[in-house]
Amino acid sequence: MDEEGPSLVAQARQATLVEAVATSAGMAGLAGALSGFFWGGIGGRIAMRILVLTSDDRVRGVTSDDGFEIGAITGETVVLLIFATVVGTIVGAVYGFLRMITTGPTWLVAAGVATAAATAGGASIVHTNGVDFGLLEPLWLAVGLFILIPALWGLTLVVATERLLQPGVLMSDVPDLVHRRYWRLTGWVIILALVATGLRDLARDISALN
Repeated sequence: MDEEGPSLVAQARQATLVEAVATSAGMAGLAGALSGFFWGGIGGRIAMRILVLTSDDRVRGVTSDDGFEIGAITGETVVLLIFATVVGTIVGAVYGFLRMITTGPTWLVAAGVATAAATAGGASIVHTNGVDFGLLEPLWLAVGLFILIPALWGLTLVVATERLLQPGVLMSDVPDLVHRRYWRLTGWVIILALVATGLRDLARDISALN
């Protein structure tokens, strides 16, 4: 009996932690999907439309690096919306775990995640090969818009996740462990690493484009 007691307690704690992580990842995944659909999908199309209006007419009808016809809204737009939603869901779920090891108030975490998304996400979008950033003008606007979009996605992700995890919003009983009982600086190490890497890659690409 003495040997079974600690084992049962350990199992109960493990189950509680798993439940908390699953809840956090699930709600963050939902928030990421909604943010991805709005900012990545709709926002991305609006950004491209703005750039078509500010660029030379020669960009119209050109196939972008993502396979879309620049200046036209076609059936491929649906593919973009689905892609942005799926990516938003996956990255949002990862943030659901990250938030449990990141200490600080919501506004601070939101600022950190938005900065990491802007730099790392922007660096993954901005590139030197292909036609997008070679033809779209002005360059500062093209780069700025595709840094702004992931930043707004990251900001919305954090705020929406915290809102969805409030008891009574979507769930009547939210595990206590979701609310950062396991505060750590590990999350900030990851966030700062993403920012540093993103800034390095962005600076390199912008320098090459200029």
